[in-house]
Amino acid sequence: MKRVRMSPEGRREVILRAAVALTQDAGCIDSWSRQDVANKCVPSTSPETVKHYYLMPDLRAAVRMLLDK
Repeated sequence: MKRVRMSPEGRREVILRAAVALTQDAGCIDSWSRQDVANKCVPSTSPETVKHYYLMPDLRAAVRMLLDK
């Protein structure tokens, strides 16, 4: 089976959705790590990919922005 790469925008969305879900599950934005986000991503993502697309402060800021709406 041929693997198809996701677009950068699609990958960012997957990572952000996983981080939002972790925050909602835990009730705290500082309770998850890059590894936790990678494990929650569907399709699967590595911690290195999460790091490539988001620095942790930027990812947490994006989650805060989405949850404050």
